[in-house]
Amino acid sequence: MTRKETIFYFALGIINIASGILDIEWLNYVSKPLLMISLFFFYFQKVKQNMENSDKTILVSLIFSCLGDTFLMFQGKNPQFFLLGLGSFLVAQIAYYFIFSKSGKTQYLKRLPITIYTMALVAFLWDKIPQSFLLPIFVYSFAIMTMGIGAIQRQTNPKSYRFVLIGAILFIISDSLIAINKFAYSIPLSGLWVMATYIAAQYLIVEGVLLGRNIK
Repeated sequence: MTRKETIFYFALGIINIASGILDIEWLNYVSKPLLMISLFFFYFQKVKQNMENSDKTILVSLIFSCLGDTFLMFQGKNPQFFLLGLGSFLVAQIAYYFIFSKSGKTQYLKRLPITIYTMALVAFLWDKIPQSFLLPIFVYSFAIMTMGIGAIQRQTNPKSYRFVLIGAILFIISDSLIAINKFAYSIPLSGLWVMATYIAAQYLIVEGVLLGRNIK
Protein backbone atom coordinates (compact mmCIF):
# COMPACT_ATOMS: atom_id res chain seq x y z
CA MET A 1 0.00 0.00 0.00
CA THR A 2 1.06 3.60 -0.42
CA ARG A 3 2.59 5.56 2.43
CA LYS A 4 -0.57 7.68 2.76
CA GLU A 5 -2.78 4.58 2.94
CA THR A 6 -0.53 3.02 5.57
CA ILE A 7 -0.47 6.19 7.68
CA PHE A 8 -4.26 6.51 7.43
CA TYR A 9 -4.81 2.90 8.50
CA PHE A 10 -2.48 3.00 11.49
CA ALA A 11 -3.73 6.45 12.54
CA LEU A 12 -7.23 4.97 12.56
CA GLY A 13 -5.89 2.08 14.61
CA ILE A 14 -4.35 4.45 17.16
CA ILE A 15 -7.65 6.32 17.41
CA ASN A 16 -9.48 3.04 18.04
CA ILE A 17 -7.01 1.91 20.69
CA ALA A 18 -7.22 5.33 22.37
CA SER A 19 -11.03 5.16 22.36
CA GLY A 20 -10.82 1.89 24.30
CA ILE A 21 -8.30 3.15 26.83
CA LEU A 22 -10.21 6.40 27.36
CA ASP A 23 -13.57 4.56 27.28
CA ILE A 24 -15.05 6.73 24.51
CA GLU A 25 -17.71 4.29 23.36
CA TRP A 26 -19.04 6.18 20.32
CA LEU A 27 -15.51 6.63 18.92
CA ASN A 28 -14.85 2.92 19.31
CA TYR A 29 -18.09 2.11 17.50
CA VAL A 30 -17.07 4.34 14.60
CA SER A 31 -13.36 3.61 14.31
CA LYS A 32 -13.30 -0.17 14.76
CA PRO A 33 -15.41 -1.14 11.72
CA LEU A 34 -13.57 1.47 9.64
CA LEU A 35 -10.30 -0.43 10.08
CA MET A 36 -11.33 -3.36 7.89
CA ILE A 37 -13.44 -1.14 5.63
CA SER A 38 -10.33 0.93 4.85
CA LEU A 39 -8.23 -2.18 4.17
CA PHE A 40 -11.01 -3.51 1.93
CA PHE A 41 -11.10 -0.25 -0.03
CA PHE A 42 -7.31 0.02 -0.35
CA TYR A 43 -6.98 -3.60 -1.49
CA PHE A 44 -9.87 -3.31 -3.96
CA GLN A 45 -8.34 -0.20 -5.51
CA LYS A 46 -5.09 -2.08 -6.11
CA VAL A 47 -6.58 -5.16 -7.78
CA LYS A 48 -9.80 -3.96 -9.43
CA GLN A 49 -8.21 -3.76 -12.89
CA ASN A 50 -6.97 -7.34 -12.75
CA MET A 51 -8.99 -9.13 -10.08
CA GLU A 52 -8.36 -12.82 -9.49
CA ASN A 53 -10.33 -15.34 -7.44
CA SER A 54 -7.79 -15.02 -4.63
CA ASP A 55 -8.47 -11.28 -4.52
CA LYS A 56 -12.18 -11.92 -4.10
CA THR A 57 -11.35 -14.33 -1.27
CA ILE A 58 -9.24 -11.68 0.48
CA LEU A 59 -12.11 -9.20 0.19
CA VAL A 60 -14.50 -11.79 1.67
CA SER A 61 -12.12 -12.26 4.57
CA LEU A 62 -12.00 -8.52 5.22
CA ILE A 63 -15.80 -8.26 5.08
CA PHE A 64 -16.22 -11.03 7.64
CA SER A 65 -13.44 -9.58 9.78
CA CYS A 66 -15.38 -6.31 9.83
CA LEU A 67 -18.52 -8.20 10.83
CA GLY A 68 -16.56 -9.99 13.55
CA ASP A 69 -15.22 -6.70 14.89
CA THR A 70 -18.73 -5.25 14.93
CA PHE A 71 -20.31 -8.21 16.71
CA LEU A 72 -17.56 -8.35 19.33
CA MET A 73 -18.15 -4.71 20.22
CA PHE A 74 -21.55 -5.73 21.60
CA GLN A 75 -20.59 -8.94 23.40
CA GLY A 76 -20.94 -7.20 26.77
CA LYS A 77 -24.63 -6.62 26.07
CA ASN A 78 -25.37 -10.19 24.96
CA PRO A 79 -23.06 -13.25 25.04
CA GLN A 80 -24.48 -14.39 21.69
CA PHE A 81 -22.63 -11.54 20.01
CA PHE A 82 -19.37 -13.23 21.01
CA LEU A 83 -20.43 -16.37 19.15
CA LEU A 84 -21.52 -14.32 16.14
CA GLY A 85 -18.16 -12.59 16.14
CA LEU A 86 -16.39 -15.92 16.44
CA GLY A 87 -18.41 -17.29 13.52
CA SER A 88 -17.55 -14.28 11.37
CA PHE A 89 -13.85 -14.62 12.09
CA LEU A 90 -14.11 -18.35 11.41
CA VAL A 91 -15.13 -17.54 7.82
CA ALA A 92 -12.28 -15.00 7.60
CA GLN A 93 -9.72 -17.56 8.78
CA ILE A 94 -10.96 -20.19 6.33
CA ALA A 95 -10.72 -17.65 3.51
CA TYR A 96 -7.16 -16.75 4.47
CA TYR A 97 -6.22 -20.42 4.67
CA PHE A 98 -7.44 -21.09 1.14
CA ILE A 99 -5.39 -18.17 -0.16
CA PHE A 100 -2.22 -19.22 1.68
CA SER A 101 -2.49 -22.94 0.95
CA LYS A 102 -3.02 -22.30 -2.76
CA SER A 103 0.65 -21.36 -3.08
CA GLY A 104 2.01 -23.78 -0.47
CA LYS A 105 3.08 -27.38 -0.05
CA THR A 106 2.95 -29.84 2.82
CA GLN A 107 5.85 -29.41 5.25
CA TYR A 108 4.98 -31.48 8.29
CA LEU A 109 7.81 -30.44 10.60
CA LYS A 110 7.08 -26.74 10.11
CA ARG A 111 3.50 -27.34 11.27
CA LEU A 112 4.58 -28.50 14.72
CA PRO A 113 5.14 -25.19 16.58
CA ILE A 114 1.72 -23.72 15.76
CA THR A 115 -0.02 -27.09 16.22
CA ILE A 116 1.56 -27.64 19.65
CA TYR A 117 0.87 -24.05 20.72
CA THR A 118 -2.80 -24.22 19.71
CA MET A 119 -3.35 -27.58 21.41
CA ALA A 120 -1.63 -26.35 24.58
CA LEU A 121 -3.77 -23.18 24.68
CA VAL A 122 -7.01 -25.11 24.16
CA ALA A 123 -6.01 -27.61 26.86
CA PHE A 124 -5.18 -24.75 29.24
CA LEU A 125 -8.54 -23.04 28.67
CA TRP A 126 -10.70 -26.16 28.37
CA ASP A 127 -12.05 -26.35 31.92
CA LYS A 128 -12.47 -22.57 32.07
CA ILE A 129 -14.69 -22.22 28.99
CA PRO A 130 -18.49 -22.44 29.51
CA GLN A 131 -19.97 -25.66 28.11
CA SER A 132 -21.98 -23.84 25.44
CA PHE A 133 -18.81 -22.22 24.09
CA LEU A 134 -16.60 -25.33 23.97
CA LEU A 135 -17.46 -26.54 20.46
CA PRO A 136 -17.31 -23.08 18.80
CA ILE A 137 -13.98 -22.34 20.50
CA PHE A 138 -12.55 -25.72 19.46
CA VAL A 139 -13.64 -25.29 15.83
CA TYR A 140 -12.28 -21.74 15.68
CA SER A 141 -8.98 -22.82 17.26
CA PHE A 142 -8.58 -25.45 14.57
CA ALA A 143 -9.36 -22.87 11.87
CA ILE A 144 -6.83 -20.31 13.04
CA MET A 145 -4.25 -23.06 13.50
CA THR A 146 -4.68 -24.14 9.88
CA MET A 147 -4.51 -20.50 8.77
CA GLY A 148 -1.15 -20.21 10.51
CA ILE A 149 0.04 -23.46 8.94
CA GLY A 150 -1.02 -22.14 5.54
CA ALA A 151 1.08 -19.03 6.10
CA ILE A 152 4.10 -21.17 7.05
CA GLN A 153 3.77 -23.27 3.89
CA ARG A 154 3.36 -20.40 1.40
CA GLN A 155 5.74 -20.31 -1.54
CA THR A 156 6.34 -16.77 -2.72
CA ASN A 157 8.98 -14.06 -2.65
CA PRO A 158 10.79 -13.63 0.71
CA LYS A 159 9.27 -10.25 1.63
CA SER A 160 5.71 -11.40 0.94
CA TYR A 161 6.36 -14.58 2.90
CA ARG A 162 7.67 -12.69 5.95
CA PHE A 163 4.83 -10.19 5.97
CA VAL A 164 2.09 -12.82 5.80
CA LEU A 165 3.76 -15.17 8.29
CA ILE A 166 4.32 -12.43 10.88
CA GLY A 167 0.75 -11.24 10.29
CA ALA A 168 -0.62 -14.75 10.85
CA ILE A 169 1.40 -15.16 14.05
CA LEU A 170 0.18 -11.79 15.36
CA PHE A 171 -3.41 -12.80 14.52
CA ILE A 172 -2.98 -15.97 16.59
CA ILE A 173 -1.49 -13.94 19.45
CA SER A 174 -4.37 -11.45 19.32
CA ASP A 175 -6.99 -14.21 19.46
CA SER A 176 -5.07 -15.95 22.23
CA LEU A 177 -5.14 -12.77 24.31
CA ILE A 178 -8.90 -12.46 23.77
CA ALA A 179 -9.47 -16.05 24.91
CA ILE A 180 -7.19 -15.82 27.95
CA ASN A 181 -8.67 -12.49 29.02
CA LYS A 182 -12.26 -13.69 28.57
CA PHE A 183 -12.03 -17.17 30.05
CA ALA A 184 -8.97 -17.35 32.30
CA TYR A 185 -7.26 -14.25 33.65
CA SER A 186 -7.79 -10.53 33.34
CA ILE A 187 -4.93 -9.09 31.32
CA PRO A 188 -3.96 -5.48 32.15
CA LEU A 189 -4.71 -3.20 29.19
CA SER A 190 -6.00 -6.21 27.27
CA GLY A 191 -7.79 -4.02 24.72
CA LEU A 192 -4.51 -2.32 23.84
CA TRP A 193 -2.61 -5.57 23.26
CA VAL A 194 -5.48 -7.29 21.46
CA MET A 195 -6.06 -4.44 19.04
CA ALA A 196 -2.39 -3.59 18.50
CA THR A 197 -1.59 -7.15 17.43
CA TYR A 198 -4.81 -7.46 15.40
CA ILE A 199 -4.34 -4.16 13.55
CA ALA A 200 -0.75 -5.07 12.65
CA ALA A 201 -1.76 -8.62 11.70
CA GLN A 202 -4.41 -7.62 9.19
CA TYR A 203 -2.18 -4.99 7.62
CA LEU A 204 0.77 -7.37 7.25
CA ILE A 205 -1.40 -10.11 5.73
CA VAL A 206 -3.00 -7.78 3.18
CA GLU A 207 0.27 -6.04 2.33
CA GLY A 208 2.04 -9.40 2.12
CA VAL A 209 -0.51 -10.77 -0.34
CA LEU A 210 -0.15 -7.63 -2.48
CA LEU A 211 3.64 -8.04 -2.42
CA GLY A 212 3.18 -11.63 -3.54
CA ARG A 213 1.40 -10.27 -6.59
CA ASN A 214 4.04 -7.57 -7.05
CA ILE A 215 1.48 -4.86 -6.36
CA LYS A 216 2.37 -1.92 -4.12
